[in-house]
Amino acid sequence: MSKSQIFLLFGFVAMALAVASAAQRPPLSETDIIDVATLVKLEDTRQFDEAQLSRLLQSSHPEVRRRAVVTVGRIVTERGSELLTPLQGDADPEIVASVAFAYGQLRNPATIAWLGERLASTSTPNAVAFEAARALGKIRTPEARAALATYLANAQANAASAPVVGEALLSLGRYTTHEDIAPIVKWATSANVEIRWRAAWALFRPRNPAAIPALLTLSQDASPEVRFWAVRGLAPALVDEAKADGIDRVVTSARLRAAVKDTDRRVRTEALRALAAYDDDESFEVVLAALDDPDTWMSVSAAESMARFKDRIGAVAPKLAAAAGASRPLALRVAALTPLTQLAPPLALDAADALMRDPNLWVRTSVTQALRRMGALGEQKLAQLAADPAMKDLVPTPGAGRGGGQAAAAVASPVRTDADYRAIVERWSVPAYNGAPAPHAIWMTPKGEIELELHPGEAPLGMEELVRLTEAGSIVGPIFSRVVPNFVAQQATIPGANRLRDEVSRLGLTRANLAWASSGLDTGRPGYTLGNTPQPHNEGDFTALGRVVRGMDVVDRLELGDSITAARIVR
Repeated sequence: MSKSQIFLLFGFVAMALAVASAAQRPPLSETDIIDVATLVKLEDTRQFDEAQLSRLLQSSHPEVRRRAVVTVGRIVTERGSELLTPLQGDADPEIVASVAFAYGQLRNPATIAWLGERLASTSTPNAVAFEAARALGKIRTPEARAALATYLANAQANAASAPVVGEALLSLGRYTTHEDIAPIVKWATSANVEIRWRAAWALFRPRNPAAIPALLTLSQDASPEVRFWAVRGLAPALVDEAKADGIDRVVTSARLRAAVKDTDRRVRTEALRALAAYDDDESFEVVLAALDDPDTWMSVSAAESMARFKDRIGAVAPKLAAAAGASRPLALRVAALTPLTQLAPPLALDAADALMRDPNLWVRTSVTQALRRMGALGEQKLAQLAADPAMKDLVPTPGAGRGGGQAAAAVASPVRTDADYRAIVERWSVPAYNGAPAPHAIWMTPKGEIELELHPGEAPLGMEELVRLTEAGSIVGPIFSRVVPNFVAQQATIPGANRLRDEVSRLGLTRANLAWASSGLDTGRPGYTLGNTPQPHNEGDFTALGRVVRGMDVVDRLELGDSITAARIVR
């Protein structure tokens, strides 16, 4: 199988499973459009109108039925599962797949038996089996895990089963209990790299010592997609607990030190993070030296680990102080401040003094928080800074800084009329259903241009807000205030952004996904987030609003303090 075939098979599998060919779809009538608008309203208000939902779940139009199923999944209530039972036998596999998706969102253990049966049966359409596997990973009970493990133990390796096996591996990796890993290890030697990286993810994430031998082998895989997940699991405490023949800290630390020199940036970063947990002199020297690495994924990862080396303050403190110097990248300076506050408070005060003069409010707020965590010494420094005429208006007040350059105004979510919901559906959902080309967003950043393909059909409310913020110019300016190496670049809250209801869909949280920051379903307001990696552990909790189709290398180079400098929507 070629790389392009693999990419199409896995990168777009959720989309391909979720959306039937437009040429085969019956048109939406006026009544159907009103029905879809009603569903969008129920989702937006999280209103479980059982009479309306029951009626729409019985619609003669398959798209209305599908959307009604998704709506039940998005309105999380115990009564939702009962409404979906009659559609388990729907003639349309896409609707049955949506039922499986909704069961995952509802997380009702009573649906495990049906999901497990659909996953295990060889006659189940792939779309349904795929969603059943994902749903079992969201429910996360021992019975759901057993269903996944049984499927993986019995599944046959072939092109048709590959997407389902891959999703079942990711779902099994969401379980943190230490149980039999044989159903995962079975797939660690698959010829399909997409299966292998998912097996590596499923092995590393539960932190099960039994996985160490398999992860050590996978850390030398030919594919960096596999290696970077595998090295994450080589923690010294797990190595000690594993007591595997011929495998100890000497072996795994040497493997990680070699991986820090890998040709792939992601492997280097994850190997360094894992290596930082080791205590031997050779490993420590490698981590300490990474503070000088010009790649901020490496230097920031090293700085974030330094607080644990309390017995090596003499070597660490001056290196951290240098890392916090004015000539170093902003991300590194901020990352170095926290360990300095713990290891060398006087040096931390000097670093904080310089950072507090940064023009960005978010940076100054981060420094203020670090100083306050120091206690009396930090509070004294803040008082001195506030009294300095040169620092007038620069010391943040409590609660400031969320906007990444100015305080984010509190804006209530809009109150929409029925006509508003219908207009949103006609503007975004209907064209997407009819097969119109997806709109794109073009973002310019200091690192280059990013192009995103958007998903208005599955997230019309999120699309409406993105367009509003883009056309108002509000999306320009707020900095990327959370940049986690090899994970996510997250924009600070956009002033004037509305709180959004999440529109979780079957599209999945793949690498390059566009979402917005939140602390749980329906708690978020844009700033937007761009995923450097897939995020299987977050499935069901964030919206797939779009995906990067050009400029992913730009996303990978974004740093703390960068911002969107220009933005437009292309329809």
